[in-house]
Amino acid sequence: KSKGVHLSGYSPLGSQSKGVRLKVLQNKIVAEVAEKLGKTTAQVALRWGLQMGHSVLPKSSSEARLQENLDVFDWSIPEDLFLKFSNIPQEKSVRGAEFANQASGFYKSVDELWDGEI
Repeated sequence: KSKGVHLSGYSPLGSQSKGVRLKVLQNKIVAEVAEKLGKTTAQVALRWGLQMGHSVLPKSSSEARLQENLDVFDWSIPEDLFLKFSNIPQEKSVRGAEFANQASGFYKSVDELWDGEI
């Protein structure tokens, strides 16, 4: 935000297929907040993104889930529950090794690629 960049999350709920490490919908903190609010984990995750000021563009092949994903605009996550999200460990789903090349790459190492911030 401070740099004038607006974040948009395409498929912010991730993929539920095998091999995907980060499972947003199975996160214990997201599930806890969802239970307290009477919402689904998907709704809470999408609402978090909106409250952070991001655009969220969920995708689904299920009409029921598409409808469910629209129910994120007329409620908000209270501050005490919103703060719980900061306890979720941050991980990069793409580490960046494929973008670094010691011999001829713009980035010689993964350390050069990332600035230390997530």
